[in-house]
Amino acid sequence: MAKKQNHIPFLKRPWVSSIGVFVLSQIIFITFEVTGWIPNYRDLSGTLFGRITEASIFREWFTFYETQHFNLLTIFFGIVFLVPGIIGAIKNVFSPRST
Repeated sequence: MAKKQNHIPFLKRPWVSSIGVFVLSQIIFITFEVTGWIPNYRDLSGTLFGRITEASIFREWFTFYETQHFNLLTIFFGIVFLVPGIIGAIKNVFSPRST
């Protein structure tokens, strides 16, 4: 008897949702930057995150947005959502498919 394959729809794959969360967060950040609806966060100076955002590599290489909070969140979301999503996509593309 033939085995029944478990077909997972494209949008329900874990790596698609992971990359989708990252893209959605970037759309929200871009919208906030363009419209000026930036949430009123606390000042970062004197904190651990403040020291991270004031580091020279962070000011030179990771300047996606004018707001330091969005830059810090972009790096965090990139590590937490984008990297595992890309790894999952690569595994899905190169995994052997049984027929």
